[in-house]
Amino acid sequence: MVDYLSGDLLIEGSNYYLQNKKRFLAYATILDTDKKSCFDFAYDMSYGEKGEHRYKRSGGSANRTKGQIFINTFQGKLAEYALYRYLLSKNIDTTAPDVSEYERGVWDAFDLDCQGKHISVKSTKSYGNLLLLEKEDWNEKGEYLPNKGSEVCTYDYTVLVRFYPDGEAIMKANHLLLQRDFEIPSNIHDILCEKVMNVTWQYDFAGFIYFSELVKMIKENHSIPKGSYLNGRTKMDADNYYFQAGNMHSMPELYTGTFGSKDDRADLRLKRTCPKCGGKLVIRNGRYSLFWGCTGFFTDKKCCYTEPITQ
Repeated sequence: MVDYLSGDLLIEGSNYYLQNKKRFLAYATILDTDKKSCFDFAYDMSYGEKGEHRYKRSGGSANRTKGQIFINTFQGKLAEYALYRYLLSKNIDTTAPDVSEYERGVWDAFDLDCQGKHISVKSTKSYGNLLLLEKEDWNEKGEYLPNKGSEVCTYDYTVLVRFYPDGEAIMKANHLLLQRDFEIPSNIHDILCEKVMNVTWQYDFAGFIYFSELVKMIKENHSIPKGSYLNGRTKMDADNYYFQAGNMHSMPELYTGTFGSKDDRADLRLKRTCPKCGGKLVIRNGRYSLFWGCTGFFTDKKCCYTEPITQ
């Protein structure tokens, strides 16, 4: 496997401009049942005060309102469900997203556990083209410092999921994003159900990076400093490492690997199961092309399931 480069941004003074973009192409929509789970979790962790998320980003100055915490948490959990459904659709066994409530400063160690691999899932808007990681949360070893000393503090993959519409824009248009506590109406739950949950949420996958690439990004200090401007418009509230969407791996590489690469390591691939018999699916070399085939055909001749490889 050859590591990708995060790709340098164009820097003009205090302005940082994207160089390698990836166009948003809706892959699917969030299921209603998943959307309800995400909504309930986000509401409890913000307005419901059954659990709490951080009011400031690591290294940041601005205090987040309950509206900001709600929509950020909602979108983040939507992203986990998006990846969860994607993996299941590829017959890849994985755990479901965690919707347990956590006190402030305590959270789940990873977003998805898949065949012993730990996956961190990040989300952004449909027009977002950067994976951003708050600099104060990471050390040079690629360890996530809030989890240091716990069971898991490194991630085999980091996946970026993009959403349409823009959740923060919806909240802002309805004067819900920046409300102070005394301005929050008593029927805020019903308002959020109508304005946020009852929306069709489309998503795509900007891609993913391997752990080795995250470490390389940190060591080479590919970062945007606090107070600078992204694309001349968005002021950065904290120092962030970045990886451009146009430089990320496509999602099928999670389970197919990179064809033609001499360094392609099988241990980094997620394993697929046969949808017909539950056996193992492997990549086979046909007369004219590669294809997926059930190992049952090659062992006991009982299952002849095959499917083409799609990228």
